[in-house]
Amino acid sequence: MKQFKVIISIVILVVSLFLVINQLFTPQPIQIILETGQEVVTQTSEYFSIFQVLTLIVASFLIGSTVIYLYFKSDTDEFLKSISQKKIENKYEMVIPLLRGDEKRVFQEIIDAKGEMLQNALVLKTSMTKVKMTRALASLENKNLILKERHGLTNRIKLK
Repeated sequence: MKQFKVIISIVILVVSLFLVINQLFTPQPIQIILETGQEVVTQTSEYFSIFQVLTLIVASFLIGSTVIYLYFKSDTDEFLKSISQKKIENKYEMVIPLLRGDEKRVFQEIIDAKGEMLQNALVLKTSMTKVKMTRALASLENKNLILKERHGLTNRIKLK
């Protein structure tokens, strides 16, 4: 059902864009009555009738609303999160080979957790002792790769 809504939004967006482009660039015959009473018919895209103006307003509204809907849609959020995860991985890809064993393992787990993780969850995930974890995190913090923030009885570890 969610995909259907997104597809309908995209169709509305495309049709609205077509209407706007068609109305703006297709010359329409316009009848102009001069003060002398003479009628002049011209074809230009510089003048718009009431119907064309209303069509442009409605199509512009539909374009704006569908763009906003697609931008704030949760499905697109998941897509953007996957893209940002790839950016995080690519950003730190060159750093990982320079780290030692425990540092490398801890740093990779933080990257896999989308750049943020609680220290106690990190201990459980890597099955390292708390002492080894504290030392590895201190080393990563000294290298300015992570940031530790107090979070209750544990720390929140974030990539810098």
